[in-house]
Amino acid sequence: MKKNKFLLLVASFLAVLFIAPTHANADTVNVYFFRSSTCPHCQAAQEFFSELQEDEEYKDLFVVKDFEVSSVKNSNLMTDAAEIMGDTASGVPYIVIGDQSFVGYSSSSDEEIKTAIKETYENESFVDPLAELMTDFDSGSDDGLIIVGILVAVIAVVGVGLFFARKDTEKIEKSIASEEKKEEEKNAEVKEEAVKEEKTAVKKNTSKKTTTKKNNNTTKKTAATKKKKKKK
Repeated sequence: MKKNKFLLLVASFLAVLFIAPTHANADTVNVYFFRSSTCPHCQAAQEFFSELQEDEEYKDLFVVKDFEVSSVKNSNLMTDAAEIMGDTASGVPYIVIGDQSFVGYSSSSDEEIKTAIKETYENESFVDPLAELMTDFDSGSDDGLIIVGILVAVIAVVGVGLFFARKDTEKIEKSIASEEKKEEEKNAEVKEEAVKEEKTAVKKNTSKKTTTKKNNNTTKKTAATKKKKKKK
């Protein structure tokens, strides 16, 4: 019963850990950043966002949604996002902040990007134009994550089951070994008792033979004495 509860607890924990989706703070601005790892302008933009996330004035205003477009799925997502924004996804970096988009990047765009983040954050009635697209995208990602989570949970449960099965096997083996040892000790005691009985029997036979021999000698002596007396 305890083992079953433990297995259920492990499965539940892993299911929550791997399956439950995570969401960013709803009060922050989503900065959608489509990039390529081989693009120098993308690397420059990435460094800018990293520095901005350390800035006391801006660090709590936005969160970067980073998409590496080398994967077909992310590349298609950029195309769909650009279409919604009225752009042509001709290259990277491609950045969407609120209702503004930036095709390409240079340091001269820093202030425009910062202004777009602040204005979007301060606009309480703002509706993210890419929200529905990203929800559908995240749902597709979650499907894969759910499968991975389930597989991990199953593997964990099987692993724990094998662990306990091994423990039970070891317990049985120890029990068998203990019984075999007791049987060996019992056989040794029986053998030892048999040896003792054999030695006792040998001693009794030896004593009997000695007594018989003495009696025979005594009888011979008595007969010889009587014979001598007759001759006299």
